[in-house]
Amino acid sequence: MKKVTIITPPEYEGPVLEALGRAQVTQLKHVTGSDFEDLESPSEQKVDYKTLYQKVQNRLLEPLDLDINEVQKVTPPKEDLKEFALDPEGKINSLIEDSENLLHEIAEKREEMHVQNNKLVSEMNEKVQSIKEEQEQKYEERLKLKTRLDSVTALEPDELKNCFAVGVVKTDFIPQLKEYLKRYPEAYTRVSELSKDESLVFVFGDEESRDWIESLFLIYDIKDIFDVLDPSDVLLVLDESKRKEAIKKYKQKLAEAEKTGESQEEYEKTISKLKDEYNKKIKENERKYSEKIEELQKEQEGSFGILAYYARILWLYSRRSTPVLRSKVISILQGYTPEKKIEELRNVVSEVESQIGERIFVEVSDLDEDDKHAPTPEKDFKSEKLQPLWILTRLRGWPSAEELNPGYISVLVFCFQFGLMFGDIGQGLVFLALGLALNGKYKSGLMKYLFALFIPMGIAAVVFGFMYDSIFLYEHLITHWLHEAHITLPFNYPVMPNPMHETGKLMNLIFMVGAVELVFGAMLGAYNSYKEGNYAGMIGEHGFGMGLYVTGLYLSAATMFTEGLDIMQVVSSWTFNLMLLGMGLSFVEPILHSVMHGHGVGGMETIGEGIGGLLMTFVEGLANMFSFLRVAAFAIAHVSLSGAGEAMGHAINSPLGGMILMNIIALTFEFVSSSVQSVRLLYYEFMGKFFHGEGRRFRPFRVPTPKPVQE
Repeated sequence: MKKVTIITPPEYEGPVLEALGRAQVTQLKHVTGSDFEDLESPSEQKVDYKTLYQKVQNRLLEPLDLDINEVQKVTPPKEDLKEFALDPEGKINSLIEDSENLLHEIAEKREEMHVQNNKLVSEMNEKVQSIKEEQEQKYEERLKLKTRLDSVTALEPDELKNCFAVGVVKTDFIPQLKEYLKRYPEAYTRVSELSKDESLVFVFGDEESRDWIESLFLIYDIKDIFDVLDPSDVLLVLDESKRKEAIKKYKQKLAEAEKTGESQEEYEKTISKLKDEYNKKIKENERKYSEKIEELQKEQEGSFGILAYYARILWLYSRRSTPVLRSKVISILQGYTPEKKIEELRNVVSEVESQIGERIFVEVSDLDEDDKHAPTPEKDFKSEKLQPLWILTRLRGWPSAEELNPGYISVLVFCFQFGLMFGDIGQGLVFLALGLALNGKYKSGLMKYLFALFIPMGIAAVVFGFMYDSIFLYEHLITHWLHEAHITLPFNYPVMPNPMHETGKLMNLIFMVGAVELVFGAMLGAYNSYKEGNYAGMIGEHGFGMGLYVTGLYLSAATMFTEGLDIMQVVSSWTFNLMLLGMGLSFVEPILHSVMHGHGVGGMETIGEGIGGLLMTFVEGLANMFSFLRVAAFAIAHVSLSGAGEAMGHAINSPLGGMILMNIIALTFEFVSSSVQSVRLLYYEFMGKFFHGEGRRFRPFRVPTPKPVQE
C-alpha cells in the first residue's frame, strides 16, 4: 500500500475527484503532514456545499426538470472554474439569476397548459352531465308510461276497489315485502318487472288491513293507487272496451319511447367515448406545450451541461468521503492506493492533465508514522471464481498495513490440515466435482464461499488419499493393484503411516507437522514485528522466542509416541537448553522494549510482563503442540469408518450397502467435523502466532449516483 498526495489548483479539484471516482483506485483520507498544517481543513471551511447543492436542486434542477445523471456534462471555461473556486456561492447565485428568464417562460407555458387542460375537463364534465340528465329524463318518462300501462293492464274492474297502493320497488326487497303481507291473509301483491333490478308492485287488501298496509308506504317507495292513476285511468279500468284501447295506445307510446331512448350499455359507451375524446385532446395539449418547453430547453442545452457539471461537483464536495484541504491557491487530496494500481492512478491523472491543459502534482510515498491504520485491499486470487477463498482470512480479521497479508497461506494451511484428516481419493473427487460444477453459480451467501472452498479441499483430500491409499474408504486398493501389475515405485508406498495400524508413527508425524506450522507462524510473527518497527517484539512469544521453544520441544520429544520419553535425558540434552533460550527471549522482550524506548529496565511492571511472556510461551507452545494431535485422531476416525463399513456389511449381508452408508457418514458428519477442526487449528494455533486482524478494509473513493439532499 502506498500513500498518494495530489496537489491541484482549486478550479481543477472537481475533474480530479471525478476521475478518481471513476477509476476507484484510491481511498481518500484527511490530509496529514507538517507541510499542510496551515491549510484550511474540511471541518473549518466556511462554504456549506451541502446547502449550495440543495439550492441548485430546488431552484434550478427541479423547476427545469433536469436529471444530472442523464444530462451530458460540459466542463465550463477555465475562467468560470476559477470564479467558482474563489466564490462558490456567488457563482451559483449568478447561475440562478441567468436562468430566471428561462424559468419564468417555462412556468408560463406550464400554467397555460394547466389552464387549457382545466378548460377541457370542465367542458367534458358539462357534456357528461347534460347526457346524464337527458338519460334520466327519458327513463322517468318510460317509467311513468310503464307504470300506467301495467296499472291498467293488471287491474280488473272489480280489483280496483281492493288495490290500495302501487310503486316501484327494488326486486331484492319483494320477498321481504311478501313476508310482511303474510300476516294478513286478505292482503296480496301483484308484481310486474320493469328491469332486472326494479319491479312494479300492486298491493291489494280489505279495509281491516288498510292501516297496516299504509305503514308500508313509509318503508318502501309505494304510493296510493289514486296518486298514481289519474281519473281518466280509473274510468278506463272500469270500462272494459276503453280499457283495451288504452292498453294498446300505452303500448305504442312505450315502444316509441324505448326505441328513441338508450339502453344502459349504450349510455355507458357514449360516456366512455366522450371521455376518450377529451383525454386525447388533453394529451395533445400536453404534447404541444411539452414541445414548446423542450424547444426552450434545447436552446439552453449547453448551459444545462454546465449546470449539471456544477451540480455534480457541489454534490461531490458535500460528501463526507471527500476530505480535501483547500486554500485560495491549491487544493490537496491524500489517500491510499495499492502498489499494483499506482500506474493506473498515474494514467488517470494524465487524462485529467490532457483535459485541462495543465500539470497536476502527484507524490507517491511509503507509509509513515501517520499511517498506522492505513487500509489494506483483500488478497487477489487472480480468479473471480477463486476470490471467495479470501473468506478464510476475512473471518479471522482484516490484515493491517503493518502485517503480512496471509490470504494464500491461510488457504494452503487449512487445506493441508484438512487433507491430513480427510485423506480419501474418492470422497475428495466428490467435493472437487461439486466445487468445479457449482462454484460461481451463487453470487452471495454461504454457498458462494463453500463451493469455492470445495475445490482446494477436494484436491487436498485426493492428494492425501493417494498418500494414505484410500478410495471411498477401501484401503490399499492402489497397493494391491501395483503388486498385481508388478510395478515398483521409487519410494515406499503408501507414503503416510496407516492411522489404524501405525498410530504411533502417524502421531510422531503430526507432532512434527505441528512443530513446523508453529515455528513458521512464529517466524511470520517476527516478520510482522519487523515490518511494524517493533524490533524488540521479534524475539518474544510472537517471534523467535516461541520458535526456539517449539523447536526445542519437538527435538526433545520427536519420537515419544513410538519410543517413549526419558525426562532425565530430555533435561540433560541441548534441545532442552533451546527451549529455555526461547522462554528466556520471551522474558527479555518487554525489558528490551522498555530500554529501546528510553524507559530503562522499567521496574517491576516490565519484569511482570516478562514473566508473563515466559509463562505464555511455555504453556501456549506446549498446548498448541499437543493440540495438533487432533489431526491424528480424526485420521484414525476416518479409517475406523472403513472397518465399520465392513462390519456392517457382514451384519446386513450386503458389503456394498455397509460401505455406502459409511461413505455417506464420512461425506457429511465427518466432513463437517474435519473442516471445523481445520479452521480451529488455522485460526488459533497457527494464525494466533502472527496475525492480529485489526486492519481496515480498503474502500476506494467512488462517485455514486447523486441523490437529492434531505432537508
